[in-house]
Amino acid sequence: MALSAAGIVAVTLVVLEIVSGHGNNRSATTASVPAPIAIGTELPRPKPLPSFDVVDSRGKPFSLARPHGKWIVLAPSMTLCREVCPMTTGVLSELVADLKKDGVAQHVTVASATVDPWRDTPARLRAYKRRYGADFTMLTGSPAAIHRLWRFFGVRYQRVPEGKPATIDWWTHRPETFDIDHTDGFFVIDPAGQERLVDVGMPTLNGRLPRSLRSLLDSNGLHNLRHPQLPWTAQEVAEDVLSMMNRPLPKSAQPAPVSPSAATARNELRGSPKALAALHAQAGKLIGDSAALSKRLNSLHGYPVVLNAWASWCTACQQEFPLLATAAAAYGHKVAFVGADVNDDAGNARSFLRSHPISYPSYPTSATALSPLANVGYMPTTIFLSASGKVAGVHIGEYQTLASLEQDIQHYDLGVTGSGMTSG
Repeated sequence: MALSAAGIVAVTLVVLEIVSGHGNNRSATTASVPAPIAIGTELPRPKPLPSFDVVDSRGKPFSLARPHGKWIVLAPSMTLCREVCPMTTGVLSELVADLKKDGVAQHVTVASATVDPWRDTPARLRAYKRRYGADFTMLTGSPAAIHRLWRFFGVRYQRVPEGKPATIDWWTHRPETFDIDHTDGFFVIDPAGQERLVDVGMPTLNGRLPRSLRSLLDSNGLHNLRHPQLPWTAQEVAEDVLSMMNRPLPKSAQPAPVSPSAATARNELRGSPKALAALHAQAGKLIGDSAALSKRLNSLHGYPVVLNAWASWCTACQQEFPLLATAAAAYGHKVAFVGADVNDDAGNARSFLRSHPISYPSYPTSATALSPLANVGYMPTTIFLSASGKVAGVHIGEYQTLASLEQDIQHYDLGVTGSGMTSG
């Protein structure tokens, strides 16, 4: 039986534009744009790319729609950026190194595409690569071609007046005549030429950046380096790509996560609102059916929901459960956590829950019943619902770190589901 929670299927694209001035004090605003809806998560359904007339730094055509059997990680950037793009260069270069360590570099193309087609010629891209060590593919094209490219991905960019005093162009040594505001993040394209994943926000190297790139940052850029908004790292991108490739992830030096004890979880969740306390009272239970799950989700309107689809036969689910248990104990006083036991044997599922303590109940259901929310063809899958009951994002596959799970919880709890916009 399919879930019937009213309004859950609709996806609301609310965009937080993080606008900071290059010499101008522009403030944050909000708007709606046709952007993907996830952060470090796969889109509910792959989105085939059309052909784009872009070229690399050698002036040779580069196909995103026909990636010749490779995955592509693509980020917006520009060579005259002073606020975020030098950080993008640093993270993409770090990503190239990480993918080499993981043994998959030959299967992945790391690339940036300009949001400044007026100045970023192939010659300028070559000069930037030499001077700043950009060890990845850099793309450009005509203003029309770049407009078409970023319109597809929902990336916004616009020319704005240059600040005063004008910044000096590092290549021509002349004053710049305009600046560009643009959204930040990255996209993953699969070997079939389909957009599969998007992460919005600023890249981060935890405050570290090669001196040459750091010298490009203005005061706003140095602030972003220390305090990036909705940050994503090279390691997180590599983990996303490896997960989609069904490749084993590198072993972390950290000890394996351990679920908090029932007593610890109860203590953390004491004083939760009534609707959430009712979930905690059914901790670790397998109850109801698909219809009951739909009714429960309807009753949770007003609270963000983390709906985790799992099964007792799923090895990745066993590894992920301690992360969910820890996050549920930390955030369960304001975020509803619910389990969906998919296509499973009830006896095996109850045995699994006894061995993997968790502070919320699970409902036996099926992938078909969950299809109005997301295509649950791979387990585990985590579906994020907004406080209004609408799908905000979907994470397909196992969370590898508590930090990445927490990042998504915090992101969707804030209701941010689009691209952030910063000045170049």
